[in-house]
Amino acid sequence: MALFKKKTTLVHHITYMGIMAAINLIFILLATFVPPLMFILILLLPFASTVVAYYCLKRYYIIYAVATVGLCFLCSFNIGDTIFYVVPAIASGFVLGVLLEQKIHPFWMLLSCTVINAALTYAFIPLVNLISKTDIVLSLLTIFNLQDFLYKTELVYLFIFLISLAQCGLSIFIIISDAKKIGIQINTRINSFWPYIIGLEASIALSVGFALFYMPLALVFLCISFYFAAFLLVDVIFSKKLLIYILSGVLVLAMIFVFAIFYKSLKEPYGIELSAIFPLAIGVVSFLKNILFKYPVNI
Repeated sequence: MALFKKKTTLVHHITYMGIMAAINLIFILLATFVPPLMFILILLLPFASTVVAYYCLKRYYIIYAVATVGLCFLCSFNIGDTIFYVVPAIASGFVLGVLLEQKIHPFWMLLSCTVINAALTYAFIPLVNLISKTDIVLSLLTIFNLQDFLYKTELVYLFIFLISLAQCGLSIFIIISDAKKIGIQINTRINSFWPYIIGLEASIALSVGFALFYMPLALVFLCISFYFAAFLLVDVIFSKKLLIYILSGVLVLAMIFVFAIFYKSLKEPYGIELSAIFPLAIGVVSFLKNILFKYPVNI
């Protein structure tokens, strides 16, 4: 049975899902006995789930999910870690596999899987704390020596979001790097940048809105705005238009001065919200570029 090939029979499906569940089990066992390996486990978990979702029929995925969760719990005897790490990875891996099949652009695959992974992780925090009788978030922050950071409460959601981004990003990177070898077609064609510009402006608006009453989510949406901005910056660079380059330089310099002048006037940790002016500037440049010059590109 070829490892990276669409499965056609029930035996093939069961065998393949058993192999991937065993791989997940090996990772969680290693992390159980060698705690520093937990971070590697966190990063690699979604990949196995993604290839199962892509190469197997979706109606059989629940078998893989239940088997993986059951085996990880039975062998590690840690239901807290299983819920907190394994379940979100299985869910985001499934979504990634479906999006790969639908030939969705990697940008949206990464964003969708990250949001799902992070949202499930957030949702499971109270349950995991209740089951394990420990603060799972504090334990995670301790791994990175952030347990005494003054604003750790505000950073919790952002921290989990960034870990989810790294998880899903690594899976997508591996798949894209070996796409031809494993028979997966990656869609990199972009016919319009308007959805990305709208997404950028929406994430900035949500960040500012949440900053008024719930800073942890405001920081997550601020991070998402930088994600959109980084992608649109590539669009700006690819334009190869002197006018756009000049406009970008002028706006960035202006935003640096604005940030330097007003940052200290804002109470900590709200000053960081002012950094939203940088993705906003990139969004403005990309908006003008797409008004003046229209063409599809591959990114």
